[in-house]
Amino acid sequence: MWREADKAGKAQPPMSVPESTDRATTAVTHDGAFRVIALRTTDTVRECLRTQTPRADEVKHLADIVTGTILVRLTMAPTLRVQGIIRGAQKGTLVGDSHPDGTTRGLIQRPGDLEEVSLADGALMQMMRTMPNGAMQKGVVEVPDGSVSGALMNYLASSEQISSVAMVFTRFEGSEIASAGGYIVQLLPEVSRAPLAVMTERLDADFSTAEQVLPLIDKKPELLMEEILYGMRFAQTQEASLRFGCRCSSVRLLSTLGTLPRSDIHDLVSSGEPLHITCDYCQHVYELSPTALEGLLSES
Repeated sequence: MWREADKAGKAQPPMSVPESTDRATTAVTHDGAFRVIALRTTDTVRECLRTQTPRADEVKHLADIVTGTILVRLTMAPTLRVQGIIRGAQKGTLVGDSHPDGTTRGLIQRPGDLEEVSLADGALMQMMRTMPNGAMQKGVVEVPDGSVSGALMNYLASSEQISSVAMVFTRFEGSEIASAGGYIVQLLPEVSRAPLAVMTERLDADFSTAEQVLPLIDKKPELLMEEILYGMRFAQTQEASLRFGCRCSSVRLLSTLGTLPRSDIHDLVSSGEPLHITCDYCQHVYELSPTALEGLLSES
C-alpha cells in the first residue's frame, strides 16, 4: 500500500524497530482433548500503532485485530500469510497482516470524512489466507458487540468448523499500551464431556479478562498455557518468535509502478523530478530518481 509523499519530502532511512520479546507457544494434551496456543504481542502491537494515527477506540481495535490475525495464522496456517481485516460499521478498515517468518504489520484506512473506524452494529471481520499458488481463501463474519474475540470464535466455528475459545486482550496504562496478547483453546476430536465441562468452567471463571490473562503472558506465554492446562498432562509442540515487520522495499515499489500505463510512467520520467512515495504500513519514504523510473520503459 503506497501513497505519493509531499514533493518536499525526502527519503528516510529504514525505521529502527526495537528488539521484540513477543513469542507464541503451543501445547497439546496427551489425551488428545485440547490444543492451546498462548501468545504475547505487546512489542508488535506497539510498533503497529506507532506507524499509524489511531483515534479513540481505534487503538484497542487495531491492537486486537493484529493479535487476532497472528492467532488465526498460528492456528490454521502457520506457513501462510494471513490478513485480518475489520470493515467498520460505516466506513474504513483496520488491517492485521501476519507472515510465516513471524513478522506482522498493521494499517488503518480511514476516509477523510470519517472520525474513526467503528465496531458498532454492521462491522465485519474478514480473514484471508494467501495460498502457495497465489489463490486467496476468505471468510467473513460479523463483529458481535464490538468484540474482536467474539468475531474470532465465530470465524473459527463457521469458516473453519473448529470449536474453540479464542480471546485477545489489550491493557493500557494511561494512553499507552502496557501489554497485549491472547490465547486459543481448541477442542480436539478426542475430547470427552467431563474434561470439556471442567475446561469451559475454568476459562469462564479464570481466563476471561485482561486482568486475569495478561500478567501471566507478560512473564512468559508458557505460564498462561500451564495455568489453562493445570492438572492435565500435555506436550509443548511449537514455539514461534513474533515481531513487527514491513514487507515494503524499493524493488516491490518499482514492480508496482511497472503496472502503470506506459504513458503515465513516461510523464513521471519527463517531469525530471524524483518521485517520493510513502509506505502506508511503516511510513518509510522512498525516493525514486527519473533514471530509475526510466528503466520501467525498457522493453525488458
